[in-house]
Amino acid sequence: MLNHRHKGLLLLASSLLFTGLAQPVFAATITKPVVKPIVKLQPQKITSRLALANLLLKHHTNRYNYYLMKGFGMVDDVMTMAPVANASPVAGEIATTTTPVSHSDTNIQVSGVDESDIVKVGDDGYIYQIHNNQIRIIKGYPVKELNQTATIEITDSNFSPTGIYIQNGKLVVLGTSWQNLVQPEMPIAPVAQVGIAKMAYPYWWGGYSQVSQTRAFVYDMSDHANPKQIRDVAIDGDYLDSRRIGDNLYFVTRTYPRYYMYGALGSSSVMKAADMLPSINDTKAGKTTTKLLALSDISYFPEFVEPDYVVVASLNLAQPEKSVTTKAYLGSGEMVYASMQNLYLSASKYNFNGGVLNDSSVIEPAPVTDTVTTQIFKFGIDQGAVTFTAAGEVPGTVLNQFSMDENGDYFRIATTTQNWFSGTNQSHNSLFVLDKNMKTVGKLENLAKGEQIYSTRFMGNRCYVVTFRLTDPLFAIDLSNPENPFVAGELKIPGYSNYLHPYDETHLIGFGKDAAIYNSEQPNSDEFWAGGSAFYQGLKVALFDVADMANPKELYSVTIGDRGTDSPLLWNHKALYWDAEKHLFGFPVHLYQHAKGFDKTQPWQYGQPTYQGAYIYEVTPANGFTLKAKLSQIPEGVSPVKYDYGYGYSYSYWDWETSNLFVDRLLRIESNLYTLSNNQISVYDLQDYKLQENLTLKQ
Repeated sequence: MLNHRHKGLLLLASSLLFTGLAQPVFAATITKPVVKPIVKLQPQKITSRLALANLLLKHHTNRYNYYLMKGFGMVDDVMTMAPVANASPVAGEIATTTTPVSHSDTNIQVSGVDESDIVKVGDDGYIYQIHNNQIRIIKGYPVKELNQTATIEITDSNFSPTGIYIQNGKLVVLGTSWQNLVQPEMPIAPVAQVGIAKMAYPYWWGGYSQVSQTRAFVYDMSDHANPKQIRDVAIDGDYLDSRRIGDNLYFVTRTYPRYYMYGALGSSSVMKAADMLPSINDTKAGKTTTKLLALSDISYFPEFVEPDYVVVASLNLAQPEKSVTTKAYLGSGEMVYASMQNLYLSASKYNFNGGVLNDSSVIEPAPVTDTVTTQIFKFGIDQGAVTFTAAGEVPGTVLNQFSMDENGDYFRIATTTQNWFSGTNQSHNSLFVLDKNMKTVGKLENLAKGEQIYSTRFMGNRCYVVTFRLTDPLFAIDLSNPENPFVAGELKIPGYSNYLHPYDETHLIGFGKDAAIYNSEQPNSDEFWAGGSAFYQGLKVALFDVADMANPKELYSVTIGDRGTDSPLLWNHKALYWDAEKHLFGFPVHLYQHAKGFDKTQPWQYGQPTYQGAYIYEVTPANGFTLKAKLSQIPEGVSPVKYDYGYGYSYSYWDWETSNLFVDRLLRIESNLYTLSNNQISVYDLQDYKLQENLTLKQ
């Protein structure tokens, strides 16, 4: 839920369209930075397991740094690689030929760089959908042959599928699996009585005794009625994100080392290789091989903070029998951005002071954060090869993948700095430009003080950034000179955008919320109400004209529903159906509306649910937005359940059965539009939006 004190600010960064805009025209702090040497952020290799043990203990995690003790014991020299038999060998491929069909694709950030999603459609017209622990295989075309041909049951009950890819008859299922660990016995005596020279507090992820694995299942889909598993790769760690470029799949994991050292009454602790290094389980051709990540594939930086492993792995889908390529670094990882040539990971770095264990084994007060910065790790990617090349660091934190971008030899990143510990709680926003060596060469700071970024979109030499509090100033920032970005234009509009989508080179669509401003009439209003507060209302979709950077305009806008109306598009860009050729777009809407006679002087009041389904619009700069259709799978006559809890208050909600008919994705095959929910697929004619077929999906 958004804080209703926030204001709106949309920052548009663009290339100069007119020579008269050679200098900044609006106030912002523009500085040519004094660049710190980047020597400390060059990747270093780990020379031995003993050196690795020292690194892990020296850079113990910030999350529990008060509880780790000093010292370590001997390093176990055993590194295992144990092939074992697989109980279910995989059959060979079945050759088929198909005629490709025209279809929509997942809404992605970078052209040519595919992203995983819960629904994919193949060139053969088959639809693949994640449902719980299953993958549904559905023949989507021709429409009259609409049918669920098979269901893949993932046998690992602890596996949670996150996303899928389909490429050249190969289906990839990515997700995270959990397994339990046996917690070692711990010394009972107080720390001061044990002799802490050879002891460290066990590292159990805040008390949890489980370890996660990222798994990639690969299926041969030559026979859609009988999918055949041909690969199962499991790498220690949580699944962060993935990208596919051609036949090469890149996926990223983050794992916390299982190291724990404990000793009692002078006994030595032993740190085993299996406790320090991530493991890789690879099943192919009926056999499973388990090995530890090689030290030669691990890098680190002298200034890294978190002793976690971030592993970038690649898998060739055209030759799925080839070995998995892995590269890793010690540090953190959160957001992923990828171009055709490079993959970047961002990681928040919390710079602490205090909070360490002193020599008398007394834990000092919790650390106070002075600053928060973002480290960016750069990997070169080329035909499946992964090369760890460089890293950089900038102030602030990033919102999501759209806060990052590569343009030629430059990497650009937009961040928000929160000054929670300064006593002012005065946030500000910045944009940084880094060169190919991840050295900062240009920056624009102190934008929209007191606000934070809600969305960002880079387009060539343009960047669009949105913040929010009361209104939404739309700033155009020019990045044509990487060393001197500047604000070029401004427009104030109500509301804000959570997602920004390019319409063309000079137009942009914003998806977000409308807002209503409330000014307290109380004479002694506290700071919370001072100057007024904004409450988000219904959905807002706006078309911006940014051809003239000095004069950006909101050409058209539409609002949908009242406060409470929402869409998964606001936090997941893959929920958008976009057809540039037909100027059509669609997205799921959860509609909330106020009853007649609602008191508009109370903008904080929520409406009640009245509708769920897809809204389809046509949009052009000449005519604006035209609502073409509203497509719901909920049968007519079915309404939300009303619950009255007394004192004149009540609320409404959709029951569980109805909620399984909530549309969450839209796609196109030929001239047909498909809406998908947990329980059903509905097919409509794109000419008149008349229903053609319904398919109830097998559970």
